[in-house]
Amino acid sequence: MKTSLQATISGSLSRLIPHEAKRYIVALSGGPDSVALLSLCKTWSSGSKNRAVPEALHVHHGIRKEEADRDARHCASICARLGIPLHFVTEDVEQKALSESMSLETAGREVRRSRFVTVSRARAAPVVLTGHHGDDQAETVLGNLLRGCGLRGLRGMEPISEIGTSGIKIGRPLLGTRRSEILKHLDEVGLESIEDSSNQLLTHRRNRLRLETFPALEREGPEIVSSLLNISHESRRRWEILQNRIDRCLDLAYIRPPRISLRLDCCKEFDGPEIADLLRSAILRSTGEEGGLIREHLGSLERLVTGEARSSSVSLPGDRKAIRCGGWIHIGPSSDPVEKDLLPFQICPETPTDSLGIRWHSSFGEVLTIRSLESGDKIPDRRGSIEELLRLQGVPADLRQRWPLAVDADGQIRWFVGFCRPSDNPSDGVSISATDPGSIDELCYHLLRITPQ
Repeated sequence: MKTSLQATISGSLSRLIPHEAKRYIVALSGGPDSVALLSLCKTWSSGSKNRAVPEALHVHHGIRKEEADRDARHCASICARLGIPLHFVTEDVEQKALSESMSLETAGREVRRSRFVTVSRARAAPVVLTGHHGDDQAETVLGNLLRGCGLRGLRGMEPISEIGTSGIKIGRPLLGTRRSEILKHLDEVGLESIEDSSNQLLTHRRNRLRLETFPALEREGPEIVSSLLNISHESRRRWEILQNRIDRCLDLAYIRPPRISLRLDCCKEFDGPEIADLLRSAILRSTGEEGGLIREHLGSLERLVTGEARSSSVSLPGDRKAIRCGGWIHIGPSSDPVEKDLLPFQICPETPTDSLGIRWHSSFGEVLTIRSLESGDKIPDRRGSIEELLRLQGVPADLRQRWPLAVDADGQIRWFVGFCRPSDNPSDGVSISATDPGSIDELCYHLLRITPQ
């Protein structure tokens, strides 16, 4: 007879595991949550011959010595009983933490995620399942709240997320399940689990929350865990609505990693903390990581967009900067080397010329010279200055002084990116492309950004 927990997990697995997958990985520590999850997965997969089958992965962290060896033996015993293949890997987490100046907890997490990717790819398994459950989720939400999180942090852990840009997903089908239900399931199926003694150490914040803070909170409000799970669920739903709006805006942005440019009129569709969420998502989309943003940085970005900032730029972690210019917000590297002078060079009709990381292709019927902008240069046949036009198009001030212009033998401006002089021959013009699309400097980036597509 299928229990309510089995029914719940079966529904989750049907959504998490792609129909075409042949196998998936279950992270197995030997603790009650991972053992129960492996048991539930075995039952689900055995329910149909067309379903993917589970394989277990145990990571020996090289710490806790005899106890860690005991955990590994227990995992092997559980897998043998359930008839599930076990992948066993050993890592020196202490050495990683020491060499990279990080906590053991962070080092262990990075090691596990790295191994998740390695084993999943080797086994053509697109999903790794972990045993994080509802009590873990409540601890995560409370911990984020104590750190001063916003809506994003109140979501807690996601039911499914990608490991970096690996394409491998982590699924957490037990997030809505209380630990008491997990222990009850183990009793019903007659499976034993083991406890990691480090879970009792009060030196770890999560342990203090579980062992001290939650018991105190439950005396004041017995439903504190359920309340935090409800907050997590509602925050996730609200975040999904906001994220859809953010995605629509970012789909209109100009992106060439690690840079991204957004129109201010698009940003104005967002208000208050939504602006910070938009720009954080912009950085994530252009670089693949957030890079240490804290509330102070997000507040500065919000003021930059709204025009309340005293400066037109904001320094960001990871040697990055955000600039407001004209109708644009640009985010990218802050230490990009820029040459002071643009040496003049010639471009010939129908003969591609490579310079400044750009391939220039002229369809004019005469030889043109590329030179940089000079003070007082005017838009051909107009009274306005080229520098002001470039400012309105969002070109940063230091780049405007180097902006390339195409002039004829008489010194008349015939073309520049952002303008094409009217001609008797409508095909006259210059097209540009990056000689190395994977590596362009800031000037090339903006030349390509405002080049007509």
